[in-house]
Amino acid sequence: MNNQEKTSFWKKMAVIGPAAILVSSSMGPGTIASCIMGGSHLGYKILWMVAASGFLGAVVSLVGGRVYAVTGKAGFEIVRDYTHKYFAYPFFAWMIFAVYYVIAIEGNLLAHTSSLMVPQIKPYIETIAIPVIVVIIALIFTFGFKRVVFLCAIMTSSMAILFLINIFSVNVSWSGMAKGLIPAVPLDKTGLMAFGGILGGSAGGVVAVGYSYLVKNKGWNRPEFIKRMTLDQVFFYGILFGIFSIGIYVSGAAVLYTRGIEVTSAIDAAKALEPLVGPFSKWIFLVGLFMSIFTTIGALATMLCYFLADMVGISPDLDDTRFKLILFISILVAILGPFLSGLPAMQYMVYAMVILLLAGPLIIGIYLYVANSNQIMGNYTNSWVFNLILFIALVLNCIGGVAAFIK
Repeated sequence: MNNQEKTSFWKKMAVIGPAAILVSSSMGPGTIASCIMGGSHLGYKILWMVAASGFLGAVVSLVGGRVYAVTGKAGFEIVRDYTHKYFAYPFFAWMIFAVYYVIAIEGNLLAHTSSLMVPQIKPYIETIAIPVIVVIIALIFTFGFKRVVFLCAIMTSSMAILFLINIFSVNVSWSGMAKGLIPAVPLDKTGLMAFGGILGGSAGGVVAVGYSYLVKNKGWNRPEFIKRMTLDQVFFYGILFGIFSIGIYVSGAAVLYTRGIEVTSAIDAAKALEPLVGPFSKWIFLVGLFMSIFTTIGALATMLCYFLADMVGISPDLDDTRFKLILFISILVAILGPFLSGLPAMQYMVYAMVILLLAGPLIIGIYLYVANSNQIMGNYTNSWVFNLILFIALVLNCIGGVAAFIK
């Protein structure tokens, strides 16, 4: 390969970006908890959903990017301009509340994980340990220490790779996996909760809004960038996120389900790695989970601040002191997490992903309308295949959201 070819290769790689940020928030504790809980409770029953979740997420995200590239309008502007401002403001207020709720629940899981890693801090977890850790997260994301964030993402990805390798170390039921690829929906509360949690972390309508802001920030503001967006989504969401989810889910099904272990804590979840790494499973899982929470709190807060900035007319730029302040305060919401009670930490995380899913059907429906309007999109309207996948995602969002209302 000559220098010109090398340069061309790295130029092509440089265009991949916004989906990596979105996936870093999706490959977080919500997806980990949902997949491991789903596998341990249902076996291989919803493997089809896990396998499809990455590509469903890619399509839902991509419609947000496509519409932005043609119209120059990101999430809030789309909802405001193509519905009504009296709908857009309360609707986005609900979405903002949902994201803040997820951040708070991640603070709850952070406290659970930290106390398992260092039991000595448990008496001080609410008053000292978690506030200090969350302030560190806020400083890192507010002042842009990208290397620390990258290191955390690497640790999370490493854990996911171990889960994937783990599949070949356990007694996987290939016939069970084959049956699991036949679409079926669990009807019990825990199963439906896991189903909704997996969707909430991958293909909820919120990712379309989030991706629209990320491509806006990247400067992909013309239809010519749609091909790059497609590559971006297929690689990061369709492939990497898919591998991440399948590895965790199948490990849960093959190890925990067969032993009758229901996941209520991180220690239960860590047992899924025992066939591969034995006594080190606890520490590998806890460190990986801690790092995923660390990165996801900051990533979700950043996406949330794009919503807020668009609503109130603030530049979504870390050079803007107002945006930086909003981001810092948003991350601090995680400090409230340890004070929440009612469910075991891992189950609470799954429930939070279902809450995030509730806005999904309306968002996907609005984007379906906009993306198929010749008047708005011109020659860039959706193909029938794209529409079919979006419609399937919309229906699944509705099904998964039911879990929020089951007692």
